[in-house]
Amino acid sequence: MTKLKYLVPLILISISCFEMDEPCGCGLSITSQLPKVNGVYQLAFNENLVMTYSHLYAETDCGLHTKISWESDYMYEIVEGQWTSLINPASMTDEEGKGTIVYGAWRPFKGKTITLYGGYFCDENEQHLDSVKVFIY
Repeated sequence: MTKLKYLVPLILISISCFEMDEPCGCGLSITSQLPKVNGVYQLAFNENLVMTYSHLYAETDCGLHTKISWESDYMYEIVEGQWTSLINPASMTDEEGKGTIVYGAWRPFKGKTITLYGGYFCDENEQHLDSVKVFIY
């Protein structure tokens, strides 16, 4: 009987977790404060620096503390065999569902358009993705 006493609450908790058929109703929008030309953000490379940085802003409709994962379509080889993404790998949203992330580009990216992707799962089956393009000049 003692084992059953602990097993019943576990079963009830498990059943309640699996009954989440409704979508979470969240979304994701990624923006920048950089100027935009034909839908592509424009980042001026600072020749006085090794790397030029900027921010992206993410907004979800979910509110409190959503972890957003980030990736770029390019990587940079810092030293031989050691590659890094152009954007930090993760950020969190605040109480209002807003977050920010830093990304950067090295000199070899001048003249290229990079794509930066953000996304998260609001439950096991519902993924939200968005991306922006940034031209480095």
